[in-house]
Amino acid sequence: MNLSHQISNDLQITEVHSQFVFPFSLQLNKHEKAAESLQQNGFEFFKLSKEEHEDKFYPDDIRVSHTHIEQYFLPHIERILFPKLYQLNSINRYSKEFKEPVTLMTNKNRNLIYELTLDSIDLLLCPFEVGFITLKTSMKVQDHKLIHALDFLDHFRVLEPKVAEEKGIELQYCGKTFETLQDFIFGELCPFIVPYMLKDRHSSPYFGSLPYFIDERMYTINYIKVPKDTIVENSHLFRIGQINGFDKEGRLLIAANNPHYIKKYVEKHLYERWAPYTHYIISDHTFTCLSQDAERSSLLVSEMYGQHYYKLILHLFYKVVLLKLSFEYSKLYIEKKRTDIEPLISSITNFSAKYFFYEISSKTEGHEIARMLAHTFNIQPIYEEVKKTLQSLYQNQRNLGDQKNNNLLFILTIYTVISGIYGMNLVIEEWSGNINWRNVLTYSIFEYIALIVAISGIVVSGILGITALTKMYKEKVKNKFKGFE
Repeated sequence: MNLSHQISNDLQITEVHSQFVFPFSLQLNKHEKAAESLQQNGFEFFKLSKEEHEDKFYPDDIRVSHTHIEQYFLPHIERILFPKLYQLNSINRYSKEFKEPVTLMTNKNRNLIYELTLDSIDLLLCPFEVGFITLKTSMKVQDHKLIHALDFLDHFRVLEPKVAEEKGIELQYCGKTFETLQDFIFGELCPFIVPYMLKDRHSSPYFGSLPYFIDERMYTINYIKVPKDTIVENSHLFRIGQINGFDKEGRLLIAANNPHYIKKYVEKHLYERWAPYTHYIISDHTFTCLSQDAERSSLLVSEMYGQHYYKLILHLFYKVVLLKLSFEYSKLYIEKKRTDIEPLISSITNFSAKYFFYEISSKTEGHEIARMLAHTFNIQPIYEEVKKTLQSLYQNQRNLGDQKNNNLLFILTIYTVISGIYGMNLVIEEWSGNINWRNVLTYSIFEYIALIVAISGIVVSGILGITALTKMYKEKVKNKFKGFE
């Protein structure tokens, strides 16, 4: 018998707060213009020093302590996550308060309607032409069970439905109706960011800008509250990790039949330091806190909007950048663009030196959850692969450098041999003082050779010098916009 048939009573829920995170790629040299556009459209640069930001972008009665956040992260991580001013080499957060009601109706044959509040939106501009959009929402709970919360998450995180179970939604906002989250976000909420997003010619104008990242679903960060003394089973935690709501027949869905498999999955993805009152599930799809701890409820919610949110953003940033570097190497290998080797080497070394850190928090809980995020996102194996890529790039660079030096040495040898024939110099008596160019017509064959060698030598030296200076300037500009300086 299917395990879903054995679950007769689902968990009752009393509170749901969700954040939906979508990564995208920015166009090169467009960071500052994108930041200006955000401010022109009502987004504020987020600062820990601004006390009014502690409760402005979150649900009512929720306050995120900036002091606790400062004490939570190590100083070198604070530099990345919380710049005091806009910086190319930091993760710059811009936020806008909305507090607008939204209605989501899922598959119309079930006629399920979810009411929520769009509390705010974050837009984060990061180094390496990476950005994130975060929608912060609060679901209005009216005799809902866990299956309804998961069904809401499963539909709201899909930017553009591809399969039948995901189609048929209707979203109402400020008197307007949308059939996809993609149209809602990029057509209504943030249309001004679209001109600065990198658009791949083979994919969708919006979310297709990351050809190396996973499908078109947003990552979710959730706080789900259940009544006191609720018995939480492995099947509940498994469904949360998989975001299993209803199946296509409208029944409770659980994407596994084997209890042993479910138990192993939960053991791998569960952070149970505060069990049995509070459970954290960290998977490829969601980072969710399921809690029945009423006394610590406000604190747990604020942590999901604060410390845990930033931990997730940092590790998503790690994963996206590492996948991007690996993808750039594969393109370089296929297209064999020699000029891109040095910038890619610079990108990898700068990421390793300035951004990638194993230790990010001074707290034991922060350290443990960060380890789980890194393991879940498979960051270490990808990082090792990128380091091997770096070795290969250095070898290719050496080979190309040797070839370039050999060609240059060949040219210099030709000039040296010809110059040697003329006694190590190319001086013609008529070239001293004022030159009468009419006498060029009377030159002998050897004087013509001397003239050609002299002029071409000057031209070649000038071209080499200009090429070197141009290359240095372009690299400096490119590194500046990549946030390497």
